Amino acid sequence: MILNEIANEFDQCIKCGLCLATCPVGKTLFLEKYTPRGKVQLAKRYAAGDLEISEHYRDIFAKCLLCGACTVTCPSGVDQKTVFLAMREEIVKKQGLHPNVEAAVTSLLVNHNISDEDNSERGDWRDDIRDLPEHMYEKERADVVYFVGCVASFFPMVQSIPRNMVRILQLASVDFAILAGEEWCCGFPLIGAGAPGEMKALMDHNLEKVKALGAREVAFSCPSCYRTWKEHYPTDLKLSHSTQVIERLIKEGPISLGELRETVTYHDPCDLGRNAGVFDAPREILRSIPGLTFVELASNRNQSICCGGGGNLEMADAALSGRIAQNKIEEVRQTGADIVVTACQQCVRTIKGKVRREKLDLDVVDITDMVVRSISHG
Repeated sequence: MILNEIANEFDQCIKCGLCLATCPVGKTLFLEKYTPRGKVQLAKRYAAGDLEISEHYRDIFAKCLLCGACTVTCPSGVDQKTVFLAMREEIVKKQGLHPNVEAAVTSLLVNHNISDEDNSERGDWRDDIRDLPEHMYEKERADVVYFVGCVASFFPMVQSIPRNMVRILQLASVDFAILAGEEWCCGFPLIGAGAPGEMKALMDHNLEKVKALGAREVAFSCPSCYRTWKEHYPTDLKLSHSTQVIERLIKEGPISLGELRETVTYHDPCDLGRNAGVFDAPREILRSIPGLTFVELASNRNQSICCGGGGNLEMADAALSGRIAQNKIEEVRQTGADIVVTACQQCVRTIKGKVRREKLDLDVVDITDMVVRSISHG
């Protein structure tokens, strides 16, 4: 991505400042250089040759969630995310990877996951499943491939998500398979790191493994995997987020939901909602659960406020990520809900991690957790 090719984005910016009110980083740090408007002006100066890239500017552009809130708010139609990603690419060329992100990128290229783990362990989340079928969800042929993603595969806090998802698919008699150790990272962290040129080997491998199963659909519980496949993978396969799959199964009748007497709110993940346009499916699922009281957050759908876990920010500046997560929690608590539901493993990790550290009384769950709880009461 060459900055000069998107110079029109710079020229469209009228410096109105509306993006300042929607940017979680800008509202937390209160410095112009960290706001979307400030970053656009820095990119414009760099493209004009008036700015030399340094570690200081690498730090500025690393402090961005890539959440897209600024882009949907901009009255001039400036695509800030495109500008910021282009700047991250330029920074990598001139200064190299951000040191806090380098280990994850190296692991991804060597181990095919972000966790510096042996990729053969990608399916170890199955160890806690009772009555695990003999094939362990690995088949030679399947209609649907469930693409789990790195975070839910390797981080214990969210390994319930794939366990929930396979249970739901099994109960609905869906012919599905997982790739287990043959699943490689989708490549999304490379985009955020400013190194998208390294993605091709990952994409080629994943496409080859899915096609070998004769699948017609790929299902994702990770919004970033879902978005990356939709935007970057050359395929005519049907691509669905888990909420879309579950909503379909509820409507078609293979799964039955029991009553839950709870009050919940829903946090729209940036990559699922604002960046992929999936807003209705998770809400339809929650409304389908008998007895459940659903309360919207003050900022929802396109205006949803990022949890603090996007854009590789957790790796680049964990303290800032935590401050933004605290702001999210405060918004959640204003609803009076006992449970905040989301549909993203990274959102669960970011919000729940902060809740645990602060010892707060708030249940943070993935939407698959709510579905499984409801099924258990059916």
